[in-house]
Amino acid sequence: MVLPVGPKEAPARAEHAARRRDWVLLVGATLAFSFGFGTYSGLFPNFAAQHLSLTRAQLGLLESLREIPGLLTAGMIALLAGLAEPVLAMLALGVMAAGIAATGQATGFGTLVACSIFWSIGLHIWLTVQPSVALTLSEEGKHGRGLGLLGRYGAFAMLVGLLFVATVGRALDYQRAFGIAGGAILLGCITARAIRQNRGGGLRLRLVFRRRYRLYYLLMLLDGGRRVLIQTFALLILVREFGVQRQEIAGLMLVTNTITMLVAPVVGGWVDHYGERRILSVYYLAVVGVFIAYTRVHTALAFSAIYVVDNLLFTCAVGIPTYARHLCPREDLSPTLAMGLTVNHVAAVAVPISAGFLWAQLGYRTIFWGGAALAIASLLGALQLPPRGKASPLTGSSQGAV
Repeated sequence: MVLPVGPKEAPARAEHAARRRDWVLLVGATLAFSFGFGTYSGLFPNFAAQHLSLTRAQLGLLESLREIPGLLTAGMIALLAGLAEPVLAMLALGVMAAGIAATGQATGFGTLVACSIFWSIGLHIWLTVQPSVALTLSEEGKHGRGLGLLGRYGAFAMLVGLLFVATVGRALDYQRAFGIAGGAILLGCITARAIRQNRGGGLRLRLVFRRRYRLYYLLMLLDGGRRVLIQTFALLILVREFGVQRQEIAGLMLVTNTITMLVAPVVGGWVDHYGERRILSVYYLAVVGVFIAYTRVHTALAFSAIYVVDNLLFTCAVGIPTYARHLCPREDLSPTLAMGLTVNHVAAVAVPISAGFLWAQLGYRTIFWGGAALAIASLLGALQLPPRGKASPLTGSSQGAV
């Protein structure tokens, strides 16, 4: 027997169905983006270090230049604030698709820099609007789990992309392989456009930089330096110092993404249950140990094992955007995430130049001693976060479940 739907229930059911539809579309865009970016990530270390024969100093400079659009994220979001976030997501993925497809045509340092900066513009806009839309679509009190689920889906798609590089990709030249990566991201562009335009925080024509959010900005700043050291230099060190080949790099990334796929939603649930302070404090304490461990190993296998553990720890960083979600009213969320990403890239731009110089002059282990110092500073910042449900001593805001 089908019960009649009351006048108050019908709109609620319709909204629930619409929210589910938009969530599925966001997942689809994330899957397409992650497959394409996973394919790119599996190809790039060997393409840059071996195919184009870039020097250590050039690799460090390339990473810094590629992160410059991240410094401009808040400004770009403010300029484009008249557009709905799903439209911004579509444009971001379109730019990224074109830039990554063109990367396979690069013939030297200059052309590689040009392609990298171009697709990086799209990447950093996507990294701002995707979590904003996800946090809006997530159930109340389950924001960490929502981001964790997207992390799982993204890790799965990256895994498939890396499998593609490790198997089919070895029979393709770089031009065609990068073209396939760009084509996949273009599918994500089309999918993102179908999301309803009212999803997200509702951007306004303004920048948001508030004193009460300064602990969030600090954590984002330090996280930028920690992240670029691992996501870029760890793989390049394996190629340049240990002679690891393209298929082995893809296999290593496949392992790390498999683990992320399994663990990310669980860690997101821990953040919802225990609060950002506990999870982030344990996270950064573990990172200190991992960075020190990098300096003590002498084989590619041991280095790779530490890299796997390090990437597992990255799932805990979901606590930073969920902390912002507790701080901000809905209309501040997207511009605040954009400002956080901009602050994040102050370190992400400065650190690679310094790390490349230290690598060339003093050896790669020096990079990780610097990383350990960043992790200690992050731990001190995380300890300033309020316990779940208490007011923050720095922001005066509540961190209780929304």
